[in-house]
Amino acid sequence: MSPFRSLTGRSALVILATVVAVLLALLPVTDTVGQSHVDNAFKRALVGYALARGLNGVISVAQGTEVAIQPAGVGVNFTPGQILDPVNDLVERFSWIMMLASSSLGVQKVLLSMSAWKGLLIGLSVFGALLVATVLVQRLHGIRPVVQRLFLFVLILRFMMPAVSIANDWVYRTFLEADYITASASLEQAQRAIGNINDEVMAERQEEPSTLLDRARAIYSQALAKVDIDRRLDEYRQAAESISENTISLVVVFLMQTLVFPLIFLFVMLGLIRRLTRTG
Repeated sequence: MSPFRSLTGRSALVILATVVAVLLALLPVTDTVGQSHVDNAFKRALVGYALARGLNGVISVAQGTEVAIQPAGVGVNFTPGQILDPVNDLVERFSWIMMLASSSLGVQKVLLSMSAWKGLLIGLSVFGALLVATVLVQRLHGIRPVVQRLFLFVLILRFMMPAVSIANDWVYRTFLEADYITASASLEQAQRAIGNINDEVMAERQEEPSTLLDRARAIYSQALAKVDIDRRLDEYRQAAESISENTISLVVVFLMQTLVFPLIFLFVMLGLIRRLTRTG
């Protein structure tokens, strides 16, 4: 009696699927694509962190001009700090979220590297060869369920992180990219607006007038600047509203991309592992 089993259509399909899976696992294309997606997300997180630190800097400068426009000791109080204080707290928390998002993406980069580990690839090849042998050799048919479970488990480990990164990038480009671009551009515009106002204020700061004529000129200039000060306060308010709205938008984008969707994908993949290993 021949030790080899006669191949059925299902057995041939199992062998073909095993060989294709092993060959795909050995190719570096999946890792390259997944690594590229994670790198792009990491760069976006760093840009978000830089935006947060830049906003924090211009807001801190603006808060320092709270009583700066009083060259003669007479005039109006310029108090942008009261407008920007709540926004500054939000920006501080935003910078922490960006740091956590960057850390999460850094962990994903490490996990991607681990999924391409040579030891894992060798193990997958060995289990794939054993699985094919259990299909062909009748004597080994009894250990096929165990070998198949091991093969599927290692196969999921090999493709899980690349699949998560590719799916995560698809979700970003489909649902989140427009919000990210709009919010980032708005925050950059708000940063420039506050910086420009700070520059104007700094340019108008004067030393304490020493003569009576200088005092009179300073008082007159202060009266004329009243309209400009109101305009600047209004621009600060508009910038603060823009920062609040768009900061929340970016927080949602990065939480979805670095926490919510990766966890959903991992949960789905783990459920797939349990289902496949149960059904054998």
